[in-house]
Amino acid sequence: QNHWVRALVATDRFLYSGSYRSVKIWSMDTLEVSHVLQCTGGSVYSLTVSSKHIICGTYENMIHVWDKESLSEVASLSGHVGTVYSLTLLPTPGHVRLFSASYDKTIRVWNMDLLTCAQTMSRHEGSVTCLTTCRGRIYSGAVDSTLKVWH
Repeated sequence: QNHWVRALVATDRFLYSGSYRSVKIWSMDTLEVSHVLQCTGGSVYSLTVSSKHIICGTYENMIHVWDKESLSEVASLSGHVGTVYSLTLLPTPGHVRLFSASYDKTIRVWNMDLLTCAQTMSRHEGSVTCLTTCRGRIYSGAVDSTLKVWH
């Protein structure tokens, strides 16, 4: 079956697409699907890829993490109480932090070494719908019509 594509991430070698209960991995050379990662939690709304992991956020509050080499699922991260709309990574010396934005008005910070939630940030008064990073800072946007800068 065909389902809406709600998230895309491109690297030099692969295009990753998120839709209903799956992440498809497309070869950039052939534009053919090379792998399909199955997940629970309804539609995939957000995707990011690190040097070690493929990570998606779903409609039903979950964040799924796969090992990029073996393509095996290594963790399901829970804590949000709503759709995970956006994911972004912030590398710091010795660590990689994952930031997730949700319908529940929060941003969660995940330690990707331990695969645990290190912090929950809540300064928005509406669902947090997008995240990006620049110059070591996190920027978030929400349905409360605000942008926030996190140091």
